[in-house]
Amino acid sequence: MLLDKSASADRRCNDRMPVDLLINRFLNGYPYMCRATDISRSGMRIVPMLEPTEAPKFMGLQFQLPGIDDVITASGEAVFVAGERAAVGIRFTRVPAESAALIDRFLSTAEP
Repeated sequence: MLLDKSASADRRCNDRMPVDLLINRFLNGYPYMCRATDISRSGMRIVPMLEPTEAPKFMGLQFQLPGIDDVITASGEAVFVAGERAAVGIRFTRVPAESAALIDRFLSTAEP
């Protein structure tokens, strides 16, 4: 069960970078399109578009960052939901080394 927490309760250890991009979130093996609103080295915030009302806590993620041609893959865990059908805070649980390097490259070159 996910706790409903306010958006101001930021528990991330890493700085967030605002983004506006579409990503695939895999729930029970099926892809669902979401909009990512920020990313850090440890996770991201997404806004679901169309998906099951009872989304599982663990998921796969697939996305491309601006200026990077490679597809980034990661696994994540939903750590908070800001209301029904609202933003979902995701903590990365597994990020392949290649994907982690791409996220780091994006975060180091993007303007806050």
